[in-house]
Amino acid sequence: MNKRLIILFIFLFSLSLRLWNINEMGRTWDEAEYTEQGYRMVELLKKGDFNNSYFYTTYDHPPLVKYLYGIAAHFDVEKYLSNGEVILKYDLTYSRILSAILFSLGVSIVVLIGWKIFSQTVGIFSGIILAMLPFSLGLSQLVTTESLKIFIYPLTIYAYILLLEKFSWKKVLISGIITGVALQAKQSNFLLIPMLGLIFFIQYFKLKTKEKIIFAKTRIKAIIAISLIGLCVFVLIWPQILFHFKEVYAIHNDTWSVRFSPKIWQITLSPPEIFFGRLMLAPIFYYIIYFFITIPVLILFLFFAGVRQVFEKKSIYLFSILLWFLLPFSLSIYSWRQHGLRYIIEIYPALAIISAIGFETLTKKLARGQLYRFLLFLPIVAYLFISLWFIKPYYLDYFNELVGGVNTVYRYNFFQTGWWGQGLKEAGLYLKNKAAVGSKIGLAISPKHTMPRLDGLD
Repeated sequence: MNKRLIILFIFLFSLSLRLWNINEMGRTWDEAEYTEQGYRMVELLKKGDFNNSYFYTTYDHPPLVKYLYGIAAHFDVEKYLSNGEVILKYDLTYSRILSAILFSLGVSIVVLIGWKIFSQTVGIFSGIILAMLPFSLGLSQLVTTESLKIFIYPLTIYAYILLLEKFSWKKVLISGIITGVALQAKQSNFLLIPMLGLIFFIQYFKLKTKEKIIFAKTRIKAIIAISLIGLCVFVLIWPQILFHFKEVYAIHNDTWSVRFSPKIWQITLSPPEIFFGRLMLAPIFYYIIYFFITIPVLILFLFFAGVRQVFEKKSIYLFSILLWFLLPFSLSIYSWRQHGLRYIIEIYPALAIISAIGFETLTKKLARGQLYRFLLFLPIVAYLFISLWFIKPYYLDYFNELVGGVNTVYRYNFFQTGWWGQGLKEAGLYLKNKAAVGSKIGLAISPKHTMPRLDGLD
């Protein structure tokens, strides 16, 4: 089969899953930050006002994601104001389309990785699985950093795999450039550097004694070079940080600083959240629990079948993918444990690849031909479709069968739902259609931009 056509088909499949109901979830908390701030940053760049304080006083993440969504936001303008400001449409359609495209490009890269280092079926199945996982589908229908992360994180790892396959300084340069872009996507992407070091470390122990000294010297130089090139690219995209590092650091420290807890099951303090039916500060095992309750059960089964293969075959590539999955869980000790798996969303591509490996392993004896494997994969696709259909459009609130699904979670208040404002559009439309003109409505919501504008109501 033609590789490019298959990858294009999976890209379009992923994109179509996101586009058909892209605005139904409503606006969420962070979308206004990326679009409104991004719009203004793009306008400042167009004017050549590169040293405007806006570039470093509105810091929460590096600005690349705001540049991208700021461009798309120009197509989401509803009204131009006399003071030069704009009002964006409630439905940020074009910005969300960009988010869906970025995520679907990430899906395509995952297909490439699986196909290159494992097999055609692993590549194809991993792409389909990633495209259909409920929680990440929800994030990619919104204006989020996570969509950019799902694109750039696998792309960086693909560059590392090429470097692992055959070392060259040209590949080191390319890896460094992509790493710099990844660091701009989100701060937590710094984990890519230690991941590369650990991959080289595993490879080191598989070499003969004579080869180890030369290997160690060149790889240490490569890691340093990639880090320095990445840092240069980071600064090239955001040069203002060179001259205003003090201000950026102060904002970063105020927003993202680690606060320690005396309790061993917390280590660091996190935002309060409903967890196992109690309002509490999320414990350090928060992400582990959410992994088991928000990944579809059948995918969990395939994943652990794939993990078994990692330890049976002991391939450097298999260990690399498993490391890709495991390393983000180290963020469990960081203070910002919230929103399910959102802050470690980079585990999803690795999860999809390992699950596809598990499926291929389990079906090898049952179906030796590719066509038969594809037929056996259809029930997996059907299972994921059903999961998506029954939760649509609130994919962020997906919980699997282990906790009885979202209805059981909501009924017994086991875990948090609606945490980002999803669903307020539906509530707003209900009020618009049902409430009499001039009615007084009390809204206990924050921030208010998550609710559609209610014209004619007080």
